[in-house]
Amino acid sequence: MSYDQNPYGDQRRGDDRRRARDSRAGGYDSYQRAGGEGYHGQRPAGDYRSQRSSPDAYGRTGSYGAGAGSRGYASDPRAPRGDAYARDRRAGGRSAGAASSRTGDSSPRRVASRDGRPAASRQPGRYQDAPQLGGGDRRRASGSYARQGAGNRYSTPAGGHSSSRGRGQAGRRSANGRGGAPKIGMPRLTTSAFSAHSAHGRGGMPAGGGRRVDFAGARPAIIGIACVAIFAITGILLWSNRKVDIKLNGEDFSVRVNSTCEQVISAAELSPKAGNLVSVSGKNLEDGAGYAFTASLGGNELSSEDAKAYRVTGGDELEITDGGDRMEDYDVEVMQENPQLEMGGDAWGNITYISQWPKPGSYEMRTGKRSGETARGDTLEETQNAIITVHQIVPDDGKKLVALTFDDGPAEKYTEAYLDILDKYNIHATFYNLGQNIEAYPDIAKKVIDQGSEIQSHTYQHAQLTKLDASALQNEFSSAFQDIKDNAGTDTTAFRPPYGDFNENAWLNSGGLASVSVLWNQDSLDWKRPGADAIVQNSLKGITSGSIILMHDGGGNRDQDVEALPTIIETLQGEGYEFVTVTELMKSDSSIPEDIASGNATMPEGCVWPTEIKGDDDNATAAATTAAASGDGSGED
Repeated sequence: MSYDQNPYGDQRRGDDRRRARDSRAGGYDSYQRAGGEGYHGQRPAGDYRSQRSSPDAYGRTGSYGAGAGSRGYASDPRAPRGDAYARDRRAGGRSAGAASSRTGDSSPRRVASRDGRPAASRQPGRYQDAPQLGGGDRRRASGSYARQGAGNRYSTPAGGHSSSRGRGQAGRRSANGRGGAPKIGMPRLTTSAFSAHSAHGRGGMPAGGGRRVDFAGARPAIIGIACVAIFAITGILLWSNRKVDIKLNGEDFSVRVNSTCEQVISAAELSPKAGNLVSVSGKNLEDGAGYAFTASLGGNELSSEDAKAYRVTGGDELEITDGGDRMEDYDVEVMQENPQLEMGGDAWGNITYISQWPKPGSYEMRTGKRSGETARGDTLEETQNAIITVHQIVPDDGKKLVALTFDDGPAEKYTEAYLDILDKYNIHATFYNLGQNIEAYPDIAKKVIDQGSEIQSHTYQHAQLTKLDASALQNEFSSAFQDIKDNAGTDTTAFRPPYGDFNENAWLNSGGLASVSVLWNQDSLDWKRPGADAIVQNSLKGITSGSIILMHDGGGNRDQDVEALPTIIETLQGEGYEFVTVTELMKSDSSIPEDIASGNATMPEGCVWPTEIKGDDDNATAAATTAAASGDGSGED
């Protein structure tokens, strides 16, 4: 059949050899030279390769010439083996565009149908029943060849003639499903296949076209990293197991760092004796069942928990001795503890005050599970006792201060007479009023406050407080304090006990209503009416800074007091003394708590007044008795 008779209308030029050469030369231009618009048909019947065809798997024939013309899917085993690209086409069929990619031509490829011809010129139905490559499989197949390029020893040379090695590699690719129709499932690059690519020194790519991995170049780096890791681990092990020097029981000793106490004992071959198990009251229950050893670090004994957590470091001074006793397990009940009252302070003083307000505490009451004994355990909250302090006022900085005081008022005639004298010398005094007298003369009580002097309690009706029970005593206090507040408009918790009699038991019965008891240093003995001169002498005898002078404005005739008072004031002022109230005198002594010195301190919230006295304090009781006796032996005060 001549070319003019070609059923596909090809206008081929030259003989069969030139077409084969042009086809092998590759690229878009060879296609144009060989076939004008590309190969659209089969070779002439006179072509010896076109005559070597055989039926395919579908009963069709296809030619297997060197050109890129037709693309049958059934291969003819008799086709010439010198054309590697023909073998590729026999294995799976490549488009003319794929061949162009393999030769390295960068010209645009013509879009061809499965048989290598433009889709528009393909005869209808010619390959409809042939097995088809899916779109993705065609892209993967052509892409693989395009990436390898013309220089890859797996690609077909441009001339179309491949060496025996090329044929073998092409056959290997075809066998793995890369050059032909895909196998079922994704092809897997085996170790031998990967080695085959690498062995040719081209950095061959895996079958799937993945990134090249050069394991030969990475091997030295991997070995180096492994060596560094080994050295680091070895160094850490050596460092963590090094020995350090310590002082053990006063002697030099080397031991592995971070050793426990038990490990030190074992390494030093020590034999500490264990303590015993004891009851909650301290009785021995079992020998050797206590703590195994006692550990001290730097002279400080470690608790059992700290001893367990301890780890040796260089330079430690560790001492390990026999173990201590261990208390039996026990049940705990929390108990409340009420405060007690205790006396303290000076042997004698002109004031006695509450220096510490009482607060309850709590503690553990333990019951041993093994012994059944009951004993007091740890204190959970400290109990704060009521502390009563006897004190002699001593003004700070050597100031010469003295206080005038008047008992048993207010009273007609005499209280106002005293106020006039105080005004004359521009001084103030302290009046210890009875509650019942304030009720009788409220206006006079108010005049005392208006003059600048102050009022404190002398109880309600001048009862001897040490002879009263707690209820009656507290009533004496509360009634008088309330009368002062209601009539004189001032608050106070300071008082002067009648007859100067107020001891430790009276403080216990007071219920904490009073804060400070005020006695005196100079007793004028005016209640005896010894005459004005005697009253003056008694008031000035042995006086010192901080002294309190006792006089009366109620309870009888006080004409001698009115006569003696100006002389007392002038004499002391001449000696440089300053007259102040008792509150001012207390404030001048910084050792006295501020709330007490104010004269109106009350028991703070949360405090509980005691119901018992702490132990026997004969000295404090004797001091209170002595202070009372020195005030007034007649009972008229």
